[in-house]
Amino acid sequence: MSLAALQAESVRPDIAELVADVFQFDRALLGTTSPKDIERWDSLKHIELIKAIEDTFEISMTMDEMMEIRCVGDIERVLERYGV
Repeated sequence: MSLAALQAESVRPDIAELVADVFQFDRALLGTTSPKDIERWDSLKHIELIKAIEDTFEISMTMDEMMEIRCVGDIERVLERYGV
């Protein structure tokens, strides 16, 4: 995982903390990371991430929204639709 890729874009602190917790790495390194940047981001971790997002922000995503999340920045875009 490239440090430059991880620091490429600012991420909301609450999203950064959630993603860092799910994938177990330092949130200070987080940027617009995707499955190709995070070794542990496989299909099972994606489901765990979706559950963490829904539980943390008290939302229920559609299947399309779940599949739309392909990088950390996508999480913020989905949450904006819910006014979160």
